[in-house]
Amino acid sequence: MFFVRDSSKTSLGSGGYLRSLQIAEIVAQASHSLVDFSQCALTPTTRSGRFERWQIMRRLSARADVGDSGDRSRNKKTAMGYKLIGELMDSVARVDAFIWERTQRHGGLAAARERGIPTVAVGHNLESLVPTETLLYSDGGLHDRFAAECGQLALADHRVVISSRDQWLLALFGVESIVLPYHPPQHRLHALRQVRARRQQPGRHKRVLIMGNAMYPPTYEGMRHLLQVLIGGGLTGGATSVDVMGFGAERLAADCTGDGIVFHGAVSDVHMFNLMTTATAAIVYQKTGTGALTRIPDFLAAGLPVLANPCAARAHEHLEGVHLFHDDADLVGVVESLDTQALPAEPAFPERAAQRFIACLEQGGCRN
Repeated sequence: MFFVRDSSKTSLGSGGYLRSLQIAEIVAQASHSLVDFSQCALTPTTRSGRFERWQIMRRLSARADVGDSGDRSRNKKTAMGYKLIGELMDSVARVDAFIWERTQRHGGLAAARERGIPTVAVGHNLESLVPTETLLYSDGGLHDRFAAECGQLALADHRVVISSRDQWLLALFGVESIVLPYHPPQHRLHALRQVRARRQQPGRHKRVLIMGNAMYPPTYEGMRHLLQVLIGGGLTGGATSVDVMGFGAERLAADCTGDGIVFHGAVSDVHMFNLMTTATAAIVYQKTGTGALTRIPDFLAAGLPVLANPCAARAHEHLEGVHLFHDDADLVGVVESLDTQALPAEPAFPERAAQRFIACLEQGGCRN
């Protein structure tokens, strides 16, 4: 079978990037074919290409009717996605289903529905609940955004989410879905297993790792809070070192400096895996968020215990190696009592969930 997908435009190595690879890998393992619509097609790099796009968008935005709302810029982007993804679908002999990953934009969904192509929404988050995320079909407040997202997701034939929390919340509003948990794709899993095999326990000295995309507001605030608690609790310097890495992590240095804290910012895979090799544990914290944190299964696969508050641990709190803390004092206590020899089990591949996902694509029959 042959599928078209509008994969999310995410940074190399980010959680969204890894989730997209996971989806593609599961499709390939089922002996199906997948072609991605490149989001770069929406941003021409040449002057003539930009002028041509401007002419097309100007013409299409005046007459495209795909249930859009909002300003002219949103109308134009929706119209352009509608046109180009539709052209991709028309360029092949048969499209068995459209995998709608970039659920912030609905041009591709409209193009697939117009052609009678079955659609499966595979959102990485509930995007309307991410304050900084732009939805092309809503420019209202939080409640309006969520209602609009539910409405768009309901237009798809089937929906696949990353966590049972998202499934539960959508079901309250009459939008049914199935869950496909994140699991590291094979190339990532191979590298993480290598880290596990060579992990060097730092003896009595503890090294804790804080990693995340600090460009994503909930993650930035979580990382900032963790550092302030560790500094305030007197845990930095001395017997405990802290490594901070991820996109934009260096922004935290302004008000979170202390002895024993090293800010690495965005790092190469080799550098990241080296830090994971020598760490005692990883710490994650979030006050809010949807979806699930892909880095938690990654840490566990690498043999790294994870300390997390309940919000950050959502969908993963049942896994071996995840240790919950409920407040700042609890975090300090958990860090102080860390077992430097701990080696959690590798998370199992979600075989049954992957089979249900493929059933959605093959038969249009999502069942839990």
